[in-house]
Amino acid sequence: MSIAIPGPYIELRGTRPRGELSPCAEVLTSPFAGNDQSDIPAASGFGTLAKIVRLNHMAPKELPSLLGIRVRRADDLSAVMTFSEARQIAVARSLRLPAVPVEWNLSTWFPFKAPSSLLATGWTFRYCPECLPRGYHTLLHQMPWVHRCAWHDVALRDDCDHCGLPVAVKADWVAGANLECTCGQSPLDTDLILRATTPEGAKCFTDNYLRWAAEERSRSMLVIPDLAGNPRPALAALVELPAGWRRRFRAITDSRIDASLGPPPPFSLMHVRTLMSSKRAPLPDRNGLLELEQVRRDRPGFLTTPKRLAPMMSAVAANLALRLPAQSLTDREMSLFLNGIGLEAPKSFAPARRRFSGEVSMLPPSFIGGRQFLNLLCVHPCSYRLVAGLVDAALEGRNLFDFHAQASPQEFDLLMRSCGQVLARGYAEGLRSTLADHVPEIYIQPRLSPRLRQPWALLRKESGHLSSVRIAWIPLTYASRGEAAGLEAANQANQRRHRPVRRRRK
Repeated sequence: MSIAIPGPYIELRGTRPRGELSPCAEVLTSPFAGNDQSDIPAASGFGTLAKIVRLNHMAPKELPSLLGIRVRRADDLSAVMTFSEARQIAVARSLRLPAVPVEWNLSTWFPFKAPSSLLATGWTFRYCPECLPRGYHTLLHQMPWVHRCAWHDVALRDDCDHCGLPVAVKADWVAGANLECTCGQSPLDTDLILRATTPEGAKCFTDNYLRWAAEERSRSMLVIPDLAGNPRPALAALVELPAGWRRRFRAITDSRIDASLGPPPPFSLMHVRTLMSSKRAPLPDRNGLLELEQVRRDRPGFLTTPKRLAPMMSAVAANLALRLPAQSLTDREMSLFLNGIGLEAPKSFAPARRRFSGEVSMLPPSFIGGRQFLNLLCVHPCSYRLVAGLVDAALEGRNLFDFHAQASPQEFDLLMRSCGQVLARGYAEGLRSTLADHVPEIYIQPRLSPRLRQPWALLRKESGHLSSVRIAWIPLTYASRGEAAGLEAANQANQRRHRPVRRRRK
């Protein structure tokens, strides 16, 4: 008589009890509790992972064997599941999903064309204190222009609700206690997750938002500056939500809750301007865009200013000269600053009691043979490089000849005005910063005090033609009275970055 020896115990997590099971039985659904995504609207990859880890009592060391992802304990798991396509694919396969959900892709939530990696710099996990305890998180809550949960109307957080420390999103936890803070509190509640239902209004709103984002993405393009910093303040200023959503997503003033956007700059230091297509536009200057091609050079030096933009640069230099404190410029220097607008120094002008400075004389636009030349050494590279980005975004792969042939006068006019705005503001800020080394009194003038900003631009097209350009200038942070040194360092870094690397001969 043979005796049947029972085999090892096999635990199938989250599956219903089945009749006859054998080692060859096919498991058609994910063997984890909480894997059903059918009734969860637009959940994020990290939110899905965090819920499954909690319900199935997983430890970090089990992630490779159970979910197919290998991470270090110091890794931010929310960033890993947002920016690592390989990890997203591995988790989707482990959960027996037919494909990686599109809602896990961060760029799906952007109302403009840009890669998901855009928000990798300064990434901070944000959540709704009403959604996350029930195991729900969506990438909508990570958008910089969203400050409140649309269906709970509560402020989004990036810290512990009890002690204020950052959310514990690193891959380092005790089984059954992921996301638990050092204070012992966790934004996840196992009992609430087990009883949770779909947040009321979440599906309707996320569906509408994704539809709107897809429509905007088909006609909007983001122009990112060189050496871009934290993009969140710029994106929060650039993106304009539909009127019905603005109050729902209104910004909050609690900097502790909104820390993911970085320290909020004073309103006077952040400048946003929207340029629209004009019905009446002058005939396009065919050489204007060709002259702007000089900003692509490794060392632009002097820019031959397009005739359309020359009056703007002359006005920048003249307005600054007329507002400087007394005895800031010599007679000859003042004449150079006012030369572009054809004015002489006012009677109240008092010349500086110093020798003529050759360096100061190179700051205002120069005129040779009836053409204006602008010294780009006193313009931050992020400003004149963005001009090239605006032109590239408008051309969309076309050459200048095709663009001239296909663009309407209104489209050409809007592009030149946008380039002029970026270049003129960059020149004005660089001019004040450079001149401050020679005229320290500028620092005590509130409206003249040097400050440098980084421009970001959002282009919008209607029926394939440029219709509006929205530009946001975000303050760059420097030490006290360090703008001139920062401008010089940026120019040197730009030259080194674009300098070709010479290989040694063998």
